[in-house]
Amino acid sequence: MQEKRKPNVMAIISLILSILSILCCCLWVLSLILGVVSVALGVLGLRSDNPNQKDAAIAGIVVGAVGFALAVSVGIMHILVLTGVAGSASTAALGAGRMI
Repeated sequence: MQEKRKPNVMAIISLILSILSILCCCLWVLSLILGVVSVALGVLGLRSDNPNQKDAAIAGIVVGAVGFALAVSVGIMHILVLTGVAGSASTAALGAGRMI
């Protein structure tokens, strides 16, 4: 008799959350949280006793890390725009060019 294969739920949830972290990159705080959770669940799914869907766990880790990096970069740009650092640096460079 063949044994019934159970799905690796943590690996599947990791993959779903990592895809959501990429799709929600404009909401960088949510994407940051989803990326961290998806990487953690991917590692747990990879280390679990259930050998099924290890490829989904690896994909969840990789895509979650990309979503995390994307969220960090969007967050940094968002903070720079809100604080006005990006605008003052460009106007300072333009002003310095006129003095010379």
